[in-house]
Amino acid sequence: MSCITSAGRSRPSEPVMIVRAWQALVEMVRTSRERSRARCQLAAMTERELQDCGMSRAEIAYELEKPVRRK
Repeated sequence: MSCITSAGRSRPSEPVMIVRAWQALVEMVRTSRERSRARCQLAAMTERELQDCGMSRAEIAYELEKPVRRK
């Protein structure tokens, strides 16, 4: 259900906006958990595994120090 604004554009009703907000929140939490898992896996890698991936400990340290919300 949509409402018509004075400019003639329709905007979503409140229940639709609430559902979209929850969906966005769930997606943010999912992304955060996924990144956390990836960081843990990177931290646990051996030197040999890092060489195979073409990464160095310095690159891993940089990734681990980044704020969680940063892409």
